[in-house]
Amino acid sequence: MIATLRQRHRRTFFALGIILPVAFIAGIAARQAVPAAKNLPPEFSADNKATSIVWERADLFGKAPVTVQFLRATDKAVFIRLTTDKNFVKPDLLVYWAAENQTITDTLPANATLLGTLAAAQLPVSETLAHLPGVLVLFSLADSEIVDVSKPVTLETSTP
Repeated sequence: MIATLRQRHRRTFFALGIILPVAFIAGIAARQAVPAAKNLPPEFSADNKATSIVWERADLFGKAPVTVQFLRATDKAVFIRLTTDKNFVKPDLLVYWAAENQTITDTLPANATLLGTLAAAQLPVSETLAHLPGVLVLFSLADSEIVDVSKPVTLETSTP
């Protein structure tokens, strides 16, 4: 009985040794190319840098030492810039925008809008979000938790 099992295993592994590399190469050859955008939206273009600071606030976040700047470019594009203290270290911080009337507890609201990573120099904000009242949410992707939620703010009209 052991000899027949050994022969079956030998044939199976021989067949797998031929079939698996062929299937792998066929899978690589059959995959589609990664789609690439020909033109980026205007808010993501490299020459679209914010030129003027509209306002700056360091009191929006209670737990995190984050300074928020609202910036405007010459072509009406709007950005926010978040800067933190050197000692503020949290892994993989993402910045979300959520509507003001939402109750934020331990999870992100379903309709929160991802703005980008905290490490980015400038985060583009759509013109519609800039006029809506809401809160900025710092979310740690590595810890899967909300680090801090800002005070309610309307980006376009906020004053210190």
